[in-house]
Amino acid sequence: MCETLLQTARDCGKNTKDGVKSDVYLIAFADLKAVSGSTEVYSSSASGLITEIALKTGSTKFVKFGTVAKQASIKETYTYNDNGSYDITKELTFTLSNVGSLAARQGVEKLVSNPVAALVRLETGTWVAFGLNNQFMAKTMEGAAGTGSNGRVITLAGSDTEFLQPVDPAIISALIAA
Repeated sequence: MCETLLQTARDCGKNTKDGVKSDVYLIAFADLKAVSGSTEVYSSSASGLITEIALKTGSTKFVKFGTVAKQASIKETYTYNDNGSYDITKELTFTLSNVGSLAARQGVEKLVSNPVAALVRLETGTWVAFGLNNQFMAKTMEGAAGTGSNGRVITLAGSDTEFLQPVDPAIISALIAA
């Protein structure tokens, strides 16, 4: 299982761009637990707003991992199948700065083959969640260092039965590491 991402964030958090409002916070899915009385790691209101995400321990939280370069980096694709079923594929592409950093390398290694959940603060100030179904993993990673860039572009993707889920901003401070 994926070990907690907390130490990576402490090492890599300084490698993210300050002041960018589209921040990406990650947690290993293994660090989440089912909400009391449910088999899901989250609960939502009748309107679809996520009102609770259950963390496995008090010290494990979502950690800042990168920044979304542009809003087109958040995608969801609904596909209806001929057998009457459907699938919603979600993708999140973000940048982890400083491709030459040992801490950044260790961070991306932890993402390989390990499910994660993500909270993303959009430029509008709205929060959305990805991967709360244990199906969200690294799809591609591309590192580059040069005149115009120095970082890894990471795409996380997964299948879901829910459209992009907004998160109640009142619960965010209890979920993310300072």
